[in-house]
Amino acid sequence: HGSLSDRIMNRYGDTPLGMVESAMEFLRIGESHGFKQMILSMKSSNPKVMIEAYRLLVEHMNRAGMTYPLHLGVTEAGDGEDGRIKSAIGIGSLLYDGLGDTIRVSLTEDSVYEIPVAQALVQKAMTLWQPAFPETRSPFARFTSEPTDAIDPFHFNRRATQSIALSPSALVGPEQPPRVIVRVQSPDDLPVVAAQLASARLADTPAEGLLVPIATASELKDIATHLPTLPSPTPFLVIELPTSLQAAAVAAASENIKTPTVFLRTFGADDVEALLAFVEFTRKSGHTLAIATTASDLAAFAPALPALGDDRLLFTVSNPDAALAGAHPHPTGAYRALVEQLRIAGSRAPLWIRNTHATTVHGDPSFLSRLLDAAILTGSLVCDGLGDLVSIETEPDATRATKLAYNVLQGAGARISKTEFVACPSCGRTLFDLQTTTQRIRAQTGHLKGVKLAIMGCIVNGPGEMADADFGYVGGAPGKINLYVGKNCVQYNIPQSEADARLIALIKEHGKWIDPKPELTA
Repeated sequence: HGSLSDRIMNRYGDTPLGMVESAMEFLRIGESHGFKQMILSMKSSNPKVMIEAYRLLVEHMNRAGMTYPLHLGVTEAGDGEDGRIKSAIGIGSLLYDGLGDTIRVSLTEDSVYEIPVAQALVQKAMTLWQPAFPETRSPFARFTSEPTDAIDPFHFNRRATQSIALSPSALVGPEQPPRVIVRVQSPDDLPVVAAQLASARLADTPAEGLLVPIATASELKDIATHLPTLPSPTPFLVIELPTSLQAAAVAAASENIKTPTVFLRTFGADDVEALLAFVEFTRKSGHTLAIATTASDLAAFAPALPALGDDRLLFTVSNPDAALAGAHPHPTGAYRALVEQLRIAGSRAPLWIRNTHATTVHGDPSFLSRLLDAAILTGSLVCDGLGDLVSIETEPDATRATKLAYNVLQGAGARISKTEFVACPSCGRTLFDLQTTTQRIRAQTGHLKGVKLAIMGCIVNGPGEMADADFGYVGGAPGKINLYVGKNCVQYNIPQSEADARLIALIKEHGKWIDPKPELTA
């Protein structure tokens, strides 16, 4: 989104609105000459910017009576897991909103690896589109009135929520980054998983909460016996309760759990008395209650919410059937509807985004499918300012689930835990091997938390499409590299053999360098 004319830049800045005004200008020029064979691409390397730009473009076209098709893509998404996540957040979020006619997944890899990702995104979108209106066999909505939704789709605003301390190091609230929770399969696995995460040494990406499901009161007592054996610092505990356990039984079985704990339970429209009992229990014991419900069920017991307050409550979407994959017809919509109902009820309780088997769309056993589902659901909501806690419960490996959650939050710009790379996918103008160069530079600079590096193959589109990168490594001529600080070229025609060292020296010169932590041995 950096390749805008000086006139547009001076008036609108390097913004989604600037992109839209530039596109609308070209549409009007084309139409003035009777030409309408146009398709629009608002690509950006920043998924949040890209999502806002496409939505704003559609709104402007609607006002102008235009219906041109859209080509979706996150440009310079990079490679590996990060490139797939950023592509899924941008492309997938818009497809789930019903926008998009063609797509391109742009990876700094051989083009053949882009196709499976693109196909998987399209299959997930079509799974949602096809059953939207089965009675008319049409995926298109025909609203008789404007849908009610307080979320501004064109400007990012973080939802204002109540601040809650779930542990001394895990505060939840509008000024805090989304917190990461990891699922443990059973109470017996709790010590093993806690030790695994501790040994993984995820200093910058810790599992801040551990979610443990229980089926009986005796299992709840077992958890209390495990707590003293857990490594320090211990993540806060989330205990998922069955609806068969009443508040009194939970209170009795958890009396030996002295550390603040989150109790997660599903509440339906007829569970007001149970809800009041659990709120009383958690308040008296110093714990927090996570309420799993739906927008329609919440509306039924919403009158009771103001009296409960928000200081010890969390909300999440309940699973219709935990064993049934794809049980939510539109997972993102279910969370948006819940947030809207919370607004109507006057609740500022934090929101927990849970990626479960019920939120999968056209799922399969592959890691790619789990990654895409998590990136779309979590990324789209976070880009709209929703979500205070995140868990990816579809990934069975705890360490991988933790890293995936942080990578999704980084891709959405919600929580930075490592260097951000903007890297183009290569083309005929590329002046060096982008794949090996990107991997080599990442190996040397990937620990620079909060730094954004652009690696661009040429000077044609590179400087413009680096967007808001802090530093740029751009092919200037065969065997020569230009180095940038922001959008300004500061070193020209450096021999490629010297460019890596010169880039690091430039980062140090601007006070952005830190030495990597030494590798720890077991």
